[in-house]
Amino acid sequence: MIELIDNVGDPQITPTARINGDDMSSAVAGGGQRLQPILSKLVQDLGSYSSPHQIALLLASFRLMVGAGLPAVDIADSMYSNPAVLDALRDGNPELAKQAVISQVSQALADLRASGVPEANLQTLSQSGFAAGEISSALRTVPNLREALMQSDPSQLKRMLPTLHEMFRDDGRSAHGEPSILSALGERMVPGMGGAQGPWFDQYMCRIRTAQRRSIGAVSQEDLPELMLWTATQSVPVDERPASLSSWVIVAIVGLAVLLMIVSRCY
Repeated sequence: MIELIDNVGDPQITPTARINGDDMSSAVAGGGQRLQPILSKLVQDLGSYSSPHQIALLLASFRLMVGAGLPAVDIADSMYSNPAVLDALRDGNPELAKQAVISQVSQALADLRASGVPEANLQTLSQSGFAAGEISSALRTVPNLREALMQSDPSQLKRMLPTLHEMFRDDGRSAHGEPSILSALGERMVPGMGGAQGPWFDQYMCRIRTAQRRSIGAVSQEDLPELMLWTATQSVPVDERPASLSSWVIVAIVGLAVLLMIVSRCY
C-alpha cells in the first residue's frame, strides 16, 4: 500500500480551493485541521489498489468536498459503501463524488426520519462520530438497537456506543478503532440555527442542501500539496533520458580510468 499521508503537510483547506460561494466557517467545514487522522485511516483501508497519483487526487478531492460543507464522516461512509464515490475521488472528480454522497446521505436521513427514533438519540450518535448511513445501517442489522434508541435513557445509549464502534471497525472501518477521531468530526450543527437546540434533521439537511448549492472546481495541481508531491516524484521524461544515460557512461569511464591508474601504481 502507498504511504503518502505523512508527507502531505498541513491538511487545512487552502483559500484557492475554488469553492463557489461564501467561505465555510471552520465548524461547518468539518474542522479542516482535524482531517489528517481520518485521511490516514481511509488510505490505510482503501488505498491498497491505488497509485500514488490516485491517492493524491483522492486526498485533494476529499478536502474540497469537506470545504463545500459535507461532513467528513459522511464522505468516509460513502467511500466505504459506494465504489462509485471512491472511484470519482481517485479520478479527481469531487463534483461527481459530492452528488453521489448527497444522494446517499439524503436517503439515509429519510430512512431515519421514517424510523421514528427520537432526534436527541440520533444527535448523540452523530456527535459520537457515526455517519447518517452508518446509523441507518445499524438500525437494520443490530438486534434491539431500535428498541434502545426509542427509549429516553441517554446512559443506556452511551453504553452501547463502544459496541457500535467495534462493529464498524471489525467490518474494515479502522477509524472506528479510535472513536475520538470521529467524534472530533461528528458535529452537524449549523451556525445561526439554534446550535445544539435546533432540530437534528433540520440541522443535518441544512448542511446537505448548502453543500448541494456549492459547485466544486477541478482539482488544481498548483493548489494542493499531494499533487505537487506526485509531480516531484515522477520519472524523467523520455526525451531527457539519453542525456542522463550519457552522463552515467562518462562517469563510468572516468571511474574505470581512475581504477586502472590505481592498479598500475600498485604494480
